[in-house]
Amino acid sequence: MRSKTLILLALLVCARAFAQTDAYPDRPLRLVVPFTPGGNADIVARIVAQGLTEELKQSVVIENKPGANAAIGAEYVARATPDGYLLLFATAESHSLNPHLRKALAYDPLKDFVSVGIIDRFPLSLVVNPKLPVGDLPGFIAYAKQHPGKLNFASWGNGSTSQIAFEQIKQASGIDLVHVPFQGAAPAISAVAAGTVDAFVVPLSVARPQASSGRVKLLAVTSARREDAAPEVPTATEQGFQVVISGWHILAAPVGTPHEIVERLNRALNAATARADVRDRLLKAGVQPATSSTEETQNMVKAEWQRWGEVARKAGIKPE
Repeated sequence: MRSKTLILLALLVCARAFAQTDAYPDRPLRLVVPFTPGGNADIVARIVAQGLTEELKQSVVIENKPGANAAIGAEYVARATPDGYLLLFATAESHSLNPHLRKALAYDPLKDFVSVGIIDRFPLSLVVNPKLPVGDLPGFIAYAKQHPGKLNFASWGNGSTSQIAFEQIKQASGIDLVHVPFQGAAPAISAVAAGTVDAFVVPLSVARPQASSGRVKLLAVTSARREDAAPEVPTATEQGFQVVISGWHILAAPVGTPHEIVERLNRALNAATARADVRDRLLKAGVQPATSSTEETQNMVKAEWQRWGEVARKAGIKPE
């Protein structure tokens, strides 16, 4: 009799779980962006949130939780109830860089999250102070070697993609520059334009208008091929330096989120980034919309975790 009762209770629990999954989502979702409002990540997240709202027939509300190189927002989501209603707009900082740069990281991106899908990828580029007497990447490398330790480079924060990407350029070319971190890409590129900083690796969408107005020199893109948005700008590789780097954003959920809900979110995300209006807005924001399976996304995160960790180790950056 006791066994029958336990079986009945188990069936009731399963039935309730399936009912909750079938009804998902039945209330608004929250999408945590681990950066300040108004930046590139926030702009992209809001575009995607609108697309998800249309696909899920429930509001997807942006919640900004910046700080600690995206670690604050990531930890907040990692500790949330895994029910599919609190999601993370994850980046290379939150998932690939922080584990190699922070000793006391309160979450593990490979164990505490399940990857839902790739939102986009975006090209990075190298810009320099327009007063530097260089016109291309080889010229900049040669100039830096003539002035070892005298030049500097900006980033949008310690441990950011922009810092580690520039470290990869340093490793590929053998140059020595001093790192100057800023609180965001906008003040960093303004410092390059003003001449207080010599160089900066920045998303092409940020660099392009600055270069068009003559405020910075745009020397290279770090894509595998030239970008349609700037076809006149050569890649670093075709200029003789094997540097291929791109930024990316993914949608992530706390580990333990039911598989059916993760798959529902993956279908909604792929449908959202395929919508003509969403794609157009994302392209204007300087990112390339993507579609993927959950497995493809998780494999990409693991590969990026390994790749960025190797760059950080070669650069001698130790966890703090």
